[in-house]
Amino acid sequence: MLNFTLCFEMHWIFCSMMVVLIWMIQILHYPSFFYVEEARFLNFHKFHTNRISWIVAPIMCIEFFSAIVLFVLQSDVFWVFLNLVLTILIWIFTFFVSVPIHNLLSSKKEDRRIQKLIRTNWIRTVLWSFRFLLLTYVYFSSFLDRKVFIF
Repeated sequence: MLNFTLCFEMHWIFCSMMVVLIWMIQILHYPSFFYVEEARFLNFHKFHTNRISWIVAPIMCIEFFSAIVLFVLQSDVFWVFLNLVLTILIWIFTFFVSVPIHNLLSSKKEDRRIQKLIRTNWIRTVLWSFRFLLLTYVYFSSFLDRKVFIF
């Protein structure tokens, strides 16, 4: 039998990992794309997408599947539903907005596309941050109420 508390804690940890990553990418890494010479950009971008995928893909997958498990275990709890919806929105935004921009950048450096990547990535950054705050609130409020995930 799946343990809701253990699944929640794992989900919270992986969400926190993504929050750190998304903020580093948003504030540091994506803006650095502007400073890579055009002649070296395609190799740089290929290196970035290959390497970041090895970090982000497993974390996002664990986060996604644990959100589904939480929903299966407690589908009647609003924050569990909201968390799953926000997770799905992040995935949709990743694969229908961010990935296509990266695909375009993989063939040519264009400052306006880099700008669009940074601008649109704020949506994912905000969604992940909100989810982390929501999960953190739930986590600590359960301790303050002296309950262990009795919703």
